Amino acid sequence: MPQKSPISGASRTDVPGPSTAELPAAAPGLRERRRRQTRTEISQAALRLFQEYGVDATTVDGIANAAGISQRTFFRYFTSKEEAALPAHQDFDAALEAGLLTIDPAGDPREELERVYQQVMQGYADNDAPQARSMLLVNQLIRKEPLLRAALLKHNATRTTGLVDALMDRFGRDGISDLQIRLAFETCAAVVRVAFEVWVTRREAGRNDNLPDIYASARQLAH
Repeated sequence: MPQKSPISGASRTDVPGPSTAELPAAAPGLRERRRRQTRTEISQAALRLFQEYGVDATTVDGIANAAGISQRTFFRYFTSKEEAALPAHQDFDAALEAGLLTIDPAGDPREELERVYQQVMQGYADNDAPQARSMLLVNQLIRKEPLLRAALLKHNATRTTGLVDALMDRFGRDGISDLQIRLAFETCAAVVRVAFEVWVTRREAGRNDNLPDIYASARQLAH
């Protein structure tokens, strides 16, 4: 165990920033850019300390100190230290939600949702890109840290409700039931989860497989 204090925020590992893999949108204003930068810096500090000392040994005060902010500022962005590890997943979900606006309401729910997922996955095609490196690191930590797994499960539960509601609105036509919509979402989400797990495993084994290719193969096998 390193002898450095978690409060210092020192780290030997360079942590990439959270994902910014989003569909095209209007350029943010100065205030929004500053807000995003602060969010990124807090998350980077949290990931460094989690990686160095583990989640249990890291405190909110330690993360705030490492990011050069106050605890009060920390809680403006995140409700807990565990949530500070999740911006990569939050950004992925934001891109997915934006992609739902491109869905063809007359199409098949599962096929349309798979297309959107594939589009979002393209943001992670380059394993050396910051968003891919960040997502990989976060998922590696989640596999090792029960507290982060619990935080992601909580996030996913909230996300699922919102995305299913958005899909219901998008496919609001006769002949499409809530059962069909939910089954389409859960089926797609399961394939995505497996694709992420395989991607992390292969990258840890030294392979350079990228996420969208793995997801495309997983989709084919699932069908």
